[in-house]
Amino acid sequence: FPQADLDVEVFMELPSGMDIDGDPGSRQIYCLRLLKSLYGLKQAGLNWFEFLKAGLMAEGRDFVQSNVDPCVFYREGAI
Repeated sequence: FPQADLDVEVFMELPSGMDIDGDPGSRQIYCLRLLKSLYGLKQAGLNWFEFLKAGLMAEGRDFVQSNVDPCVFYREGAI
């Protein structure tokens, strides 16, 4: 999941135990913008599938997506 890019803006609070510049009170005034998908996000599975699909169906890879099950990919002529 961590390699898939997000297609929407997602923000999160700083994780507990993380301080900015050593100031324990700074946790309340900062948030993080995620650039990559994380485990636990609702869209993480879909983002990973789209990332995988783009990689498998890239030019020169010869993978084809199954019409029966869209999660199955095969090489043309292998079946």
